[in-house]
Amino acid sequence: MKKKVYFADFTYCDTGLRANDLFPLGCGYVAAYTKSLFGSECDIDILRFTDEFFKVMEKSPPDIFAGSCYVWNKNLVLYVSKLIKKMYPNCMVVLGGLAFPLDSKRQKEFLLKNRQVDFFIPYDGEIGFANLMKEYFNTHGEYEKMKNRSIAGSICLNKNDDFILGEKTQRPKNMDKFPSPYLSGMLDKFFEDGRFSPLIQTSRGCPHTCAYCWASNKENRKIGFFSLERVNKELDYITNLAVQNNIYDLVLADSNFGLYKKDWEIVEKIHKLQEEYNYPRLFSAPYGKGEDLGSVELISKMKGVTYAIAVQSTDSKILKNIKRRPADLDTASQYIKSVHKMGKYVHTEIITGLPYETKEIHMKTIRDLIDCGFDFVDAFTFMLLDGIALNTDEMRKEFKYDIRYRLIPREFGKVKDNYVFETEEVVVGTNTYTLEDYIYLRGFHGLLRITFNNDTYRELLNYIKQSHIHIMDWLTFVYDDLRNNSSRAYECFRLFLEEARSELWDSPEELEAYYSKEENYQKLLTRERGDNLMQKYSILASSIYFDIYTDYFIEMTKRYLESQFKDKKRQIARELEDLEKFIYAKLSGVFNRDIQKKVNFSVNFDIIKWRKDGFTMPLAHYEFESPRVLQMALSDDQKALLENNFKRYNYDFNEKHLYVLYRSIVLLNIDNYFRKEICYLNEEKEVIEERIGLQG
Repeated sequence: MKKKVYFADFTYCDTGLRANDLFPLGCGYVAAYTKSLFGSECDIDILRFTDEFFKVMEKSPPDIFAGSCYVWNKNLVLYVSKLIKKMYPNCMVVLGGLAFPLDSKRQKEFLLKNRQVDFFIPYDGEIGFANLMKEYFNTHGEYEKMKNRSIAGSICLNKNDDFILGEKTQRPKNMDKFPSPYLSGMLDKFFEDGRFSPLIQTSRGCPHTCAYCWASNKENRKIGFFSLERVNKELDYITNLAVQNNIYDLVLADSNFGLYKKDWEIVEKIHKLQEEYNYPRLFSAPYGKGEDLGSVELISKMKGVTYAIAVQSTDSKILKNIKRRPADLDTASQYIKSVHKMGKYVHTEIITGLPYETKEIHMKTIRDLIDCGFDFVDAFTFMLLDGIALNTDEMRKEFKYDIRYRLIPREFGKVKDNYVFETEEVVVGTNTYTLEDYIYLRGFHGLLRITFNNDTYRELLNYIKQSHIHIMDWLTFVYDDLRNNSSRAYECFRLFLEEARSELWDSPEELEAYYSKEENYQKLLTRERGDNLMQKYSILASSIYFDIYTDYFIEMTKRYLESQFKDKKRQIARELEDLEKFIYAKLSGVFNRDIQKKVNFSVNFDIIKWRKDGFTMPLAHYEFESPRVLQMALSDDQKALLENNFKRYNYDFNEKHLYVLYRSIVLLNIDNYFRKEICYLNEEKEVIEERIGLQG
């Protein structure tokens, strides 16, 4: 009789939606390889949800459970594993993934704490799991005997608590050794489900040594490639099923896409698919850390591409400590200019609280990156992930990490009436950086996300720059007012600052105890607590708080500029009046069933030409002889994209379902929701003068 093997990459869905909505590619690879070797001896299934798992398990009990263990589902898979052991003591439980310590001391502590785990396979799982399966069949399923000898690629404890470390397996250079979970049909049901985004990998491994990243540790440095023939077949297969099931996006799992020559042929392939099938409409990939000017034109062939250069910091001492090369802002600037010529934007990333950082150094980094020309500066908190070089006892002691714990956004749920939460370990202070510095910068990052990182205010920021005002000076002016002076915007922003402080806990146990009370758990379900704060409040700023913030930023700009240019008050007021109307028209009603709505308003300045010219001249140079009527509407393609997205998340335009609003906007950049069909109407057409804005 065949052995029943369940592979699972569990995700939470207590809010009614998936916390992680990517295809389970990692366990898919291991399952496909296992099936190719032992298909005649075992029956394999891949699952994503715990409720589904318990239902099928009752009908067909597991002989082997293989669970993916990542930072976003570690506690979930550990808890389910514990339940499996209680229900089916003879089931062999094998976990694998990145949520596992790098050093043997902590690895043993992990296994001692989680005795329900029979074997752990760190990093690549295909060969290690195959070795376990071979021994499992050789011992006729008596897996306790397997724990008395080392098995390559796996780690375990035997009955005497001896730590049994298997020999490390080698990642093959030619990754085609592992069958495709797509081409084998093992992931078809996730296309049919229609709620997941296809995930594809063309290479594995990372050549960099970034000390804050698990992908760059010594266990993951060797690079392995899937052949172009294999990748092309997978892309064809994915495209066919994605189009059939109205799936719009594709996500790449490589660590550094664009770093290798083979990537350009993949770009050409995706470009052809987009031309022929209009898929993928959205494409997401972690691009290589170089600023290759030649890559810009090639990547630009694809639709839905995001251009990005991760910098983390511009301080040379910090970069040296985290094993990053010095920031080459001159080359980055040239890269950005090349992207800007195509009318596209460039993102960068920074990390708050790295060793040696101070509040002043961090603020200078933001200023440097704005000067360099980046359009979006995304800020992240320094997290102590398993398997990173900065997460050692020595590093903790040397830099005196002030460690707190946060709930990972949306990663929580009830399983068999038990609360389960995923937490992340964050550094909110060091020997050069305090908790109050962290809170100050967290708030500044919030303002940065709402304004600078939000295309909603792109015209306003360019207007400010044309007045020879540095954006950082304007942001600091606004931030000081937001923190200290009462206003409607202050009341909205205060909620963000309060939650930035209250989301930190001294221990995971304290966090779990609080949210395990039903009244507090309900706050997670309503999004009152426990969300990604940057996403949550930037989305609220573009929807529920849209009117309030737009009024406020226009008023603060007027106040700031009038204090600098007292003789131009009337001109400033007239120009800002037009910009305010234009900004309102971008988003008005889009989240209130007004997708079809066309917005008309009069303007004194030719905003269309000003934008088309790349904001190279002051807005005053574009004044009409007499007012014109400007019309803005969503294109048919935009309407189809948004309708598809709202349908995917069951968005019913009801304010009570804010979580659905969050998820639907997170999938698409906010600029996808802007009315982009813009034109001037004939003079004789009716001018509609009305207050344009969302209804809170």
